[in-house]
Amino acid sequence: MIMNGIKDFQAPQYVDIVHPDKGFFGYLLRCKCPKQEDVSGNFIFLDDGIDCYKRFPSVKNRREEIRAEWNGRISRYHDIFQGQLCYVNEELIEDFIDFMTYGSDNAVRIFLEKFTAEVRASAIYDGLKPLYAVSHVCQLSADNRMQWPHIHVLWGIKKN
Repeated sequence: MIMNGIKDFQAPQYVDIVHPDKGFFGYLLRCKCPKQEDVSGNFIFLDDGIDCYKRFPSVKNRREEIRAEWNGRISRYHDIFQGQLCYVNEELIEDFIDFMTYGSDNAVRIFLEKFTAEVRASAIYDGLKPLYAVSHVCQLSADNRMQWPHIHVLWGIKKN
């Protein structure tokens, strides 16, 4: 099973990212998770002129190292962000989890590139571009319930 793109997802929900200085990438990388969490199906794709693509490390301290590296390197992290959550269509949940967990890195990278390009083509924010796409297959909520599998798309204002 290969995911097709944004048509595999529900209408996006939009959220404000209020405190980007308080470890936003830590949240994405689940560095502060009180229990070990399965991150095998989680990927981060940065299309911010760096074209970085990573499978989430399964070792928590490695995720913390990456968080520190990205927080120090990506200047746009400190810009004003808005977030978009794209939840996978209910009938595709198992296929999405299987694809993101067991699909080849190349297949997932191609999917995230296509997904991000489609989101960019359907942009609703004037002057903003999607900077990051982050897939969450096994994200836990605050009360340890499993969240619906989704992809974050972060929007940022480019610096002049």
